[in-house]
Amino acid sequence: MVTLRQLFEKGYFGKMLSTQLIMEQIRDHPIVATISIAVGAVLASEVMWKAVLYFRDKREKARRVHEVVCFNELGEICATQHLRNCMPGSPEPVVFRCKNKHCTLRNVGKIVEQIDRAEHSIDLAIYTFTSLTLAEAFKRALQRGVNIRIISDGEMVYSGGSQITTLARFGVPVRVPITTYMMHNKYCIIDGVERVEEIRMLKKRKWMRPCYSIAIIGSVNWTRQGFGGNWEACVITHDEKLTLMLQAEFNRMWKAFEKAENKIIQKE
Repeated sequence: MVTLRQLFEKGYFGKMLSTQLIMEQIRDHPIVATISIAVGAVLASEVMWKAVLYFRDKREKARRVHEVVCFNELGEICATQHLRNCMPGSPEPVVFRCKNKHCTLRNVGKIVEQIDRAEHSIDLAIYTFTSLTLAEAFKRALQRGVNIRIISDGEMVYSGGSQITTLARFGVPVRVPITTYMMHNKYCIIDGVERVEEIRMLKKRKWMRPCYSIAIIGSVNWTRQGFGGNWEACVITHDEKLTLMLQAEFNRMWKAFEKAENKIIQKE
């Protein structure tokens, strides 16, 4: 049984007296009490709003990116070590940390990271695409419900090891120009503003989850040779003007190649 002494030691009666004093103050001074409660509520809501802004800004900063990724002859010196850690039968591992700042797998991982963050759309204009690692990232995006479109070259789309035809069989719409000229672009827009708005209207939604537009553009084809054999560079950026311009050009090409003969294999 709890004794009175134990209750006093625990401050039980002190807490009761404090509560009683507060209630008496409220009864005796209702206006002051009301104002105090209102001020307290405002201050509490202000603190909560500041906390929301802090964590939102922290998330936004984590999503902002503006860097140049270079691929060169030094990128493969650590490849053997990374491949030892790869499970048998799986594609190349995605490496985010490596002491070699030129590491090919780590640099490819930076592109994978952006694809894995896609919320609504990915538009890719690429000359050659054979990378299994990036193809797997695209498949994960499809599973999340991300809308993907691809524009490629009319000949290279059917090159050996092409992942574009594979993705087409998964339901990704692919268009190519019917011409002797090359579709030589190598860029990707993730969650482009214009495209996200188009998706919102098509789905008749009043609101879409907030997202951040990212552009990936450079000289590199998405191939083993491009990432691990050539001297190449690409920029990964959230620059608003650049993403808007690239999205506008992709949309223009997509419309220009809308005839039936410009479309390749669809989902079987």
